[in-house]
Amino acid sequence: MISGLLVLNKPSGISSGEFIRKLKPFLDDSKIGHSGTLDPLASGVILACIGQMTRFTNFLANEKKTYIAEMMFGIQTDTGDLDGKIEKKLKKIPTEKDFKKIVKEYIGSINQEAPKYSSLKYKGKPLYHYARKNKEIPKKIREIEIYKLDLISFDQNKFKFLVECGKGTYIRSLVNDLAKDLDCVAVLSNLQRTISADHDIGEAHEIESINSENINSKIIQMGDALRSLDKIQCASEIIDRIKKGQKIYLKEAEIKSKYLRLFDEKNKFFGILKNINGLVSPKRLISIEN
Repeated sequence: MISGLLVLNKPSGISSGEFIRKLKPFLDDSKIGHSGTLDPLASGVILACIGQMTRFTNFLANEKKTYIAEMMFGIQTDTGDLDGKIEKKLKKIPTEKDFKKIVKEYIGSINQEAPKYSSLKYKGKPLYHYARKNKEIPKKIREIEIYKLDLISFDQNKFKFLVECGKGTYIRSLVNDLAKDLDCVAVLSNLQRTISADHDIGEAHEIESINSENINSKIIQMGDALRSLDKIQCASEIIDRIKKGQKIYLKEAEIKSKYLRLFDEKNKFFGILKNINGLVSPKRLISIEN
């Protein structure tokens, strides 16, 4: 069974699930999934998890992501992007100075309302299910993290900016909130994810370049695929204790991340440890067959 990560460059105009399924013919019976959904409008880095790597998708999804976004002023739609129905028009366009003035309020932890056309669940059904039927439901507000928000360029009614953010951030909602604070209306007109969990667009493959003969050479091994997490190497006797579910204090883990990649002294990957100030315990280990 093939296991590992494929870094792909998704084009716009296709859903993440449909895009990933194009790999199926090359994978025999290996499972496949992806970490971090991109809307059909969006393009860029998507992480295809194959085989046992599917057990680690959440660890990738929890890591930082970077986007290049374009917001177009003048219209507001029900979906927050160009695919939706126009709800409002307003000719006002902000200045570069206006944009830079409000940006600092977005850095750090902020509350964000999820778009009504999104896959977040309410009572077991995605929000878009209710939106399509014009059913009112409670607003889905979550705390998100914005690490960086920089204006790249502006041209007439379009602003292009870079955003580095944490898990669960909706760029459509970010654009809507920015427009409100600028006393304008806007939609997300273009979006490219350039980095996901330390995997850069520069290492992403075009799916058309992949076939059954070369797919193995393009797959990143699981230990390296989780490179955004700190690494720790342990002696075999320590690993045996961890595999039995024991908690162990490791001084070198004190200053490391909450989750750690566990390797033995020969650099073989065994899985993920939970780390609380040096006290480590197994969080998710690869199966013995690997």
